[in-house]
Amino acid sequence: MSQQSKHSKPGQRTGVTPLAHDRPMSGQRVTLDDIALAAGTSIATVSRALGGSPRVAAPTRERIEKVAEQLGYRANIAASLLASARPQILGLVCSLSQELHVRYRAEALRYAEDRGFRVIVESIDTSRDVDRAWESVLQLRAQAVIAVDSTCISTRFPNTPAVLIGQRAPRRDIDLVTSSNERGMGQAIALLAQRGSRRIAFLEGPPGPSARARKAAFTQACITHEVDALTVPGGDNVDAGFLAVRAGLPAGVDALVCYNDQCAHGAILALLGDGLVPGRDMLVVGCDNSAIASSRALSLTSIDRAPSRVASLAVDQAIARALSDGGSPARQRVDTELVVRASTGQPRGTNCP
Repeated sequence: MSQQSKHSKPGQRTGVTPLAHDRPMSGQRVTLDDIALAAGTSIATVSRALGGSPRVAAPTRERIEKVAEQLGYRANIAASLLASARPQILGLVCSLSQELHVRYRAEALRYAEDRGFRVIVESIDTSRDVDRAWESVLQLRAQAVIAVDSTCISTRFPNTPAVLIGQRAPRRDIDLVTSSNERGMGQAIALLAQRGSRRIAFLEGPPGPSARARKAAFTQACITHEVDALTVPGGDNVDAGFLAVRAGLPAGVDALVCYNDQCAHGAILALLGDGLVPGRDMLVVGCDNSAIASSRALSLTSIDRAPSRVASLAVDQAIARALSDGGSPARQRVDTELVVRASTGQPRGTNCP
């Protein structure tokens, strides 16, 4: 083992290149002490360098980072979070069975990482209820929680700062980021009217604020453009759209607007099964502009909800809540926009003017 230099300061290690017998044995966890020994510096300096402290000169930090990488050092994030008085952690509660929620998750993780925050994600489903999801992210010390849709808001933790991506906040103290339906839906009905549709059916979503808001925007847009508006029970998945069309559409319907793209996917499969070609025999519009909507297999005209913009606003507001307890609840709106594809008889990839 190398000896400490008589000129070194207390707590400082000498040498730069780790000798074979200085390396931790295979399977052992690399510690800050190991890195300090190999880099010839103090443990405190190693800690500061790996923590990004400006007190460490750039050449020293780079040397320490290189040694840490060579030794296979991995930071103990859990210990760091437990030791921090205010860890930079957000919670995200969503339903990953919904494609739009998957998009929000991806965008929120990316944007939060750029801001130096970690995101703990919990998805609710039949085996995991919303209260348990919230409990899990709070146990991991989330300082604020982003909920995607009002169904992801828990009533058990009213004192936890919360940001809702949705249409209506269930409490006054909750920050709200809304993807406004009016513009995108107005563009959709205008396009269908221009293409000759005169009797348009809306395949409804499951009960809740989101379904009501989309239906209201649809009804108003049909009134504005003087076309007949009808509503048909539907849902938020492929089976719901498939069964709604298979049950039979009202007489004279020449276009469908569906609650989301998954519902529209099912509707299109049912139309094809009946020998009808979407974009020719029946015009079809979805909502959310998901990955499946943009696929060549489906090529679905859909209302884009600007998930990147919505997620960035939600993360910004959640970070603001995590860093400060003050301020009135924010209310922010983001416009939607129609993206036109083959299901309405237009060239693929063309944006509605």
